[in-house]
Amino acid sequence: MAKTKNAGAERQAKDKQKLIEQFKKMPIIQIAVERAALSRATYYRWLEEDPLFRDAAMGAIADGEGFLSDKSEAQLVSLIGEKHFGAIKHYLAHHNEKYAAGKGLGGRPDRKIRVVILHAHED
Repeated sequence: MAKTKNAGAERQAKDKQKLIEQFKKMPIIQIAVERAALSRATYYRWLEEDPLFRDAAMGAIADGEGFLSDKSEAQLVSLIGEKHFGAIKHYLAHHNEKYAAGKGLGGRPDRKIRVVILHAHED
C-alpha cells in the first residue's frame, strides 16, 4: 500500500511540474491543462491543497504572459516593417502620446477634420 501511495505522489509531482512547464509556454489554463493531459478540476484542487504548487503555478503563468507579450511585440514590429498600416496605427496609438486615442489631429483635441466628398457632377 505504501508503494502505491508513493507512486501516486511521484506521478502527481510529475504532473504538477508538467503543468507548470506548460504555463510558462501558454498561460491560458484550459490550453495548459489540455496539453498536460489534466482536468481543470484537478488544477483548481491542487491550487487549494498545495500552496507551493499555487505559488509555482502563479509564477509560471506570469512568466508565460511575459513570453507571449514579447512574442506579440516581435510580431507587431515585424508587421510595422512590412508597412502594415493597422500595426503602425496601433503602435503609435499606444506608444506615442501625440497619437493617443481622443487626441484629435496632431495631439490637439480642439482640431477636427471635415471631409467633403463631391460627386463628379457637383461643383
